[in-house]
Amino acid sequence: MPGDGDQGWQESVRAWLKALAQVAFLDTPLQGALLLVAIALLSPWSAIGAGLGAAVAILLGRRLFGQSATEWAAGLGGYDAALVGLAWSGVLARGGGPAFLFPLAILACLALRRPVCRLAQLWHLPALGLCGLLTVWISLFAFTVLKADFWSFDKAPAPGVADYAGAIVLVATAMATKNFKSAAIAAMGAAMVAMLLLVREADPRTIGNAGLWAFTVAPALFAFPATLLPGCRHGWMAAAVATLTATLVWLAWPHFALLDDVPPLMAPLFVGIWVAILTVLGRNRDLFLNPELQHAAKLIADAHNNGGTCVLTGAGIGTASGIPDYTSGAWLAPGVPLHQYGFQAFIADRGSRILYWDACDWFRECVLKAKPNPAHRALADLGHSGLIGGIITQNVDGLHQAAGSSGVIELHGSIHHVHCLLCRTTTTWPADAEWRRNDMFCAQCEGFLKPAVIAFGEDISPAAWRDAQAAATCKVFLVAGSQLAVSSAATLTATARANGANCIFLTTGWLAVPVFPGDRVLVSPAERALPVLAAYLGLPTALGQGRS
Repeated sequence: MPGDGDQGWQESVRAWLKALAQVAFLDTPLQGALLLVAIALLSPWSAIGAGLGAAVAILLGRRLFGQSATEWAAGLGGYDAALVGLAWSGVLARGGGPAFLFPLAILACLALRRPVCRLAQLWHLPALGLCGLLTVWISLFAFTVLKADFWSFDKAPAPGVADYAGAIVLVATAMATKNFKSAAIAAMGAAMVAMLLLVREADPRTIGNAGLWAFTVAPALFAFPATLLPGCRHGWMAAAVATLTATLVWLAWPHFALLDDVPPLMAPLFVGIWVAILTVLGRNRDLFLNPELQHAAKLIADAHNNGGTCVLTGAGIGTASGIPDYTSGAWLAPGVPLHQYGFQAFIADRGSRILYWDACDWFRECVLKAKPNPAHRALADLGHSGLIGGIITQNVDGLHQAAGSSGVIELHGSIHHVHCLLCRTTTTWPADAEWRRNDMFCAQCEGFLKPAVIAFGEDISPAAWRDAQAAATCKVFLVAGSQLAVSSAATLTATARANGANCIFLTTGWLAVPVFPGDRVLVSPAERALPVLAAYLGLPTALGQGRS
């Protein structure tokens, strides 16, 4: 297969089976094989069409249509073509001239994928099988123009009761291997609709009625909790909205005159899923559907009561509160060399002491005007729920505590206090910028007083460092708003790794530490991502905070 060094045939077969699995919101080769056999029991030519469509997509997707290695390996570029193959099964069964147009339909489907996906991304929605559906509708239009039949099979044996039973068992088994609870609820929903059709004296096996449960109810109930939002409380709400919306669209479809010649096929399902995403997830849908956030949520959930999650926060978590990055130098006087703000300069030179006091006073004024933002509140909620075990912060603003977090380890001190460099006595800030008139000395031991934040070249408090090292002995280490450019933060990350922790990095820029296989990196502002992460983990107020 195409790729860097060409994929082996085993990888090609796996990608092909995954493409078939994706048709039913599944994702493993075994699930794809079960689904293919189930289709074959009901219609061998449908299985052949789906298999051929997926195979062409796997063969040509990377060579001609620019599919990424990840997309190709997951079968994401092939399931649209499998859907087209399913629809073309009657044409393939009859053979003749029209069947030779099938490769053109698959190529058209593959060509549509990139623009359709780009359009969907603009709305932060999944493309689903839209390009496959569009290709089928285009095919129907072409056959109508040619006055040719598209759907019917010649001499196709009708499947018996055993075939239906076998297909249902295989599909249910495939779905259960993905998510048993979702599969059970989807099966019950489909059974209820089938019974309603029987009560109405309709035959649920006919394509006209079968679509209501086979193409709408079961996949809508299954898609969100099993695939689109796995492990998320909002998944079931979204599934209910999608199912109701898709069913209404299916039932209303025949009443629109403009759609008389357009079969609904999967369209109601897709509309239902998109409506559910827009209404339930809102403007945060891009993060809810982000695989990195979903993996992060799973790691944190799995770590609950099993080593726990430790959070390390940096300046990036406070910028949404209007606090400038402490390390950016925004609080320093222009034109003054950085070394004059260092710890040794503070000890040795009165002018440097005044500079340092003035800079910290300016920064303190910024902090006093600031309020906790959604990121701080989300972490506080996660802490109250027990999903995170502790917070280590490089920030000195105290906003974690203001948001309600307890036991916060302040690695670099606090801007709200002044302490003695000799006896470590803590006191309040001097009034009226007294440091400009006189040096500040401790009333207990006459040592220098200094703002209780770590200056350049000053050692971290041994007690804070011990607490931070202990907290980093965890199952999951979540870094939010820090590039880990400071040695202490990088060391804590290394400590967590050495103890077997899974690392999650929430950042908007580069990281100063290497990213290892298995790490999760989510590129997003903390004030957006952390509330969504908390909501994904089931905290009821977090989503509202993420929208504030």
